[in-house]
Amino acid sequence: MKTRIIHFSDTHEPATLEHWHGLCDKRLMGWMNSSVVRKGRYNRDILPRAIEYILQNPPDLVVFTGDATSCGQPGEFARALKLFRPLLKTDIPFFYVPGNHDAYVSDKACQDALQRFTRKMSRGKYGLEDYPLTIEFPTFRLLLIHCAKPFNPLLSCGFMTPETREFLLKEAARLEAKPLICAGHFPLITQSSIINFRRRLYGSSAASALVQDGVIALSLCGHIHTPYELLDSNGRGEIIAGSLTKNGSLAEITFDSEQNRFSLQRISLR
Repeated sequence: MKTRIIHFSDTHEPATLEHWHGLCDKRLMGWMNSSVVRKGRYNRDILPRAIEYILQNPPDLVVFTGDATSCGQPGEFARALKLFRPLLKTDIPFFYVPGNHDAYVSDKACQDALQRFTRKMSRGKYGLEDYPLTIEFPTFRLLLIHCAKPFNPLLSCGFMTPETREFLLKEAARLEAKPLICAGHFPLITQSSIINFRRRLYGSSAASALVQDGVIALSLCGHIHTPYELLDSNGRGEIIAGSLTKNGSLAEITFDSEQNRFSLQRISLR
């Protein structure tokens, strides 16, 4: 039996300053980054193309690993949701985990908007309080984890809570033949560099070991805008989707349960 998964990430709806509060917190820096640094380099029109491709070539499930917005503001979530709506109206299984730009600031209006967005992206099935959670499929288990929280303006890192670590260890200890696929915004396998100090996932060493030891068969994530993969000969390891709106590509993963093997194809939408 073969199962097709479409994975993408980091669509980054462009930022607008929606309230004077945004002048006093991280949103000011995020708005400048969106309006100056990323302007012209990120193509918002790629997301409708991606959804059209998905609708014309329906997979068994779709995984979106976060950063739907740039500053996590209500207007950004509303505009992003409009683009996702054609996919949400179908019966294609679709799963979302928030990114650090979705959980950008602790402002109440922004946090409430993230909660509403999460509910709508799950078609009303779960909210922020329900992560981490397990979704059962015939040939594998999908684990959804949420490790994004507001940090200071100089950091874009994540933090894995003890509860999430325990969840992953407990799922890994279940005596089942089905492989585990973990979907979260941040890469679990950390590559050492000065840059990664400010954007890594802290508290994830146990989860990283589960991936590197093959206990978690596949980690799907985003956060890093250039796509890459760290896979063994059976396609197990970690797939970083990259930024859809920057690179214009989807990750299409096929799991062959008879061969117990994953394969990856990058789909260009440019």
